[in-house]
Amino acid sequence: MEEEVASENQHKSKPEEYYSGLAEALMDWRVWWVGAALNLMSSSMSFGIYFPTLSATMGYSATTSLLLCAPPWILGTATSFVVARHSDVTGDRFWHIVGPLLVGIAGFILAISTMNTTMRYISLFLMTQSPVAYVVSLTWAMNTFSQSQSKRAAAIALINSMASAGVISSSYVWPSSWGPSYVNSYIICILTSLSCIAMLWIFRRHLSRCNEAAEAEEQSLGLPKGLRYIL
Repeated sequence: MEEEVASENQHKSKPEEYYSGLAEALMDWRVWWVGAALNLMSSSMSFGIYFPTLSATMGYSATTSLLLCAPPWILGTATSFVVARHSDVTGDRFWHIVGPLLVGIAGFILAISTMNTTMRYISLFLMTQSPVAYVVSLTWAMNTFSQSQSKRAAAIALINSMASAGVISSSYVWPSSWGPSYVNSYIICILTSLSCIAMLWIFRRHLSRCNEAAEAEEQSLGLPKGLRYIL
């Protein structure tokens, strides 16, 4: 709330040129870093595009396979509300992103390790938890790039565009020749998830150092406590 008020006040007190927010976003390396991380995240979630195909690997009829797709996503939707709410209450973003991604990785590993029908269906439930991380990631980006409304809008647009590009490239990760186990596809999803976690950890460390520097400056100058980046 404090960041929203500060952003609105700054926007009102400093009229900006039309493209200034876009220019600021383009010059901020953190925008590209988060965009690249979310690109990897989107790639790791490419299983969602082929979810009916993965459900069909359990050996049921087409109608039954399609019906079996619903429960995992219903659970994933419910989880997203709980995780997002808890992230806001605790003021934490990073671990609420890592948690769902790790659950998704567990689902990938389970799907790789067995062709048992029950286990593969459980793996689908685990996989659908990972998209929760994307919701929290966008919120984190909005919190971080809130210096001005125009920059925040441009940053979110760029990050979303880069993330969407991951869906396009990852469509080639699921060739039918790799089925029905899709071991190679799952391995790629695991690697992209881990790479995303590593990039976001570096991003978190950067924001933490910025907070520490701001706190040290305030103490040395006797200034009141200002805004801090949410970690």
